[in-house]
Parts: sequence; structure tokens; C-alpha cells
Amino acid sequence: MRRPALLSSRLRAALGTAHPVDRSLLLFMTVLLAQAVYTLFFPASGQAAGDIDIVVRTSSAAIFGYFLGANFIRHTTQSGQAQTVGQGHSLETGGEPSAAGPVARIGFDTGAAQADQGGIAIQAASSPSENATAGCLQIRVATVIGLACLIALLVLRNLSQWGLLPVQWEEISVTAAQLRDFVSGCVGFLIGSPTQTAAPSDPA
Repeated sequence: MRRPALLSSRLRAALGTAHPVDRSLLLFMTVLLAQAVYTLFFPASGQAAGDIDIVVRTSSAAIFGYFLGANFIRHTTQSGQAQTVGQGHSLETGGEPSAAGPVARIGFDTGAAQADQGGIAIQAASSPSENATAGCLQIRVATVIGLACLIALLVLRNLSQWGLLPVQWEEISVTAAQLRDFVSGCVGFLIGSPTQTAAPSDPA
């Protein structure tokens, strides 16, 4: 009894530390594999089932390729290439620095130095926390929209197969094609989303 509980706790811990992109694609893959197994034992014929099965197969193959790639469950932090240099590190052009002339520095001047020299201060970029929040929001929106469209297509396919939802495919083919495009677009966005974050550079 302890072994399944230990495996379950380790699985929950691994999913808790996984990137939101990985969790979203795992959720997509679970739904797609369930539908693929259902189709294996209960095949359907017709244009409606064939068109919906196409997006199931293509999305499953794309997500499986992502799982075999280098971004899955790898959260290595990339260090920044450019490093700022402290105010004490300066490159003098020779002799004592004159009061009128500027001192050449390695890297970028600070905002205070720019203000003293009459330069125009450049607005600071957004913080990494703001970028991470915006990225997580995009991932959640893509996941919700993609899963909603996918589930709607699968319900339409399976209910029409059993005759519980008689529909005219010619009348809804345009809407179904749009939902397929939404599913493909959301899966493509999740696969292309970066899962590695750049670490802030340490001052010298």
C-alpha cells in the first residue's frame, strides 16, 4: 500500500514543479489519447468523424514530438549575456578626468549619470515577474480555449456516431473547421512557448 502512495506523491510533486506549458500539454495529451483509444475500439465512418479525427492525430503527434524534445521537464535557467558594470569600473582616456569632459565607461551609464549630463533617460524594461505573469495568463487562456474547442468537437463526433445528436455536417462544417483551427493554433502556441527563463545578471 505504501508503494502506490509514494508513487502518487512523487507524481504530484513532479507535476507541481512542472512548467505551466508542460502541464497544459499533458492535459491535452490525456484527452487526445483517450479519444484515440475510444476510436480504436469504436471506429466511425463519415466525413464528420474523419475530419475531427485528423485534428486528433495531428495534435497528438505534435505534442508527442514536444515530449521527446529538449524543452520538456527541463527548467534550466539561462544566464544573461550582458552584465552591468559598477560605477567604480571606468576606463579613463588618459590622465586625470577633466571636470568638463565625460568619462568613458564600460557598459551603460546609470540613470543618475545621464541626468547629470543632460541625457535622456530610457524607461526601464518590465520586470521578469510581470513578464512571467503575462506569459502564464496567455498559457491559461490558450489552454482553456483549446480544450473547450477540442471537447466540443469530440462530443459532436461521438454523439453523432451513436445517433444521439443528428446533425447535418454540411451546415456545421464551417464552424467545425474553425474549432479545429483553434485547437491547432492553441497546441502550436503551447509547443512554441519558451519554458526557460533568463536569470538576472549579477553586477560585477
